[in-house]
Amino acid sequence: MNYFIITIGNLLLTAAYALIAVPNHIINGGVTSTSLLLSYYLKIDITYISTFLIILLLFLGRIILGKDFFIKSLYSSICYIIFFNFFHYTGIALTISPLLSAILASVLVGIGHFLCLSQNSSTVSYDVIAIYLHKKNKKWNPAWILGLIGILVLLSGANTFGIWSVIYGILFTIIQTEIIYVFTQLKPAKAESEDHLLSQFRK
Repeated sequence: MNYFIITIGNLLLTAAYALIAVPNHIINGGVTSTSLLLSYYLKIDITYISTFLIILLLFLGRIILGKDFFIKSLYSSICYIIFFNFFHYTGIALTISPLLSAILASVLVGIGHFLCLSQNSSTVSYDVIAIYLHKKNKKWNPAWILGLIGILVLLSGANTFGIWSVIYGILFTIIQTEIIYVFTQLKPAKAESEDHLLSQFRK
């Protein structure tokens, strides 16, 4: 059941990014948006950069968060790479207004991200860094650290994608962060250990 939920989470994430966010040039400050930015400057296919960053963060997570995280996140990262590449190369794109794209994609990403976190698995994004910083300072909630990292990535891409992409991206980041935060507060914590990812996001 754990891996089924992780699979569904990654389906939502990759569909949101590959079919909605990327075709409509919506950036949200995550790994995919970082890959999009680097792809623009380095002239390298986004799938190669995304795969490299995912592997890098995966092994960073193994060092910081332990074996259980690593195994589930390895599965999650494989799902993400396969699904994202599949959706990307189909050439299918849901081209709608930027505002609607930002809202729809952020909701799907927020739910997908939460589903993975609920199974003690990362989406192999910057949540690894967010949880590490939270462990160093318990006052910093990982959901808000993720939002801050996202905004920093967005601002770095302002010259590349334009001010409106940044504005929509900030909206995306705020909605995604709020969805993750609200869902983590609502889910019962009875079966979670202190090291469970959701327990970190609740603090």
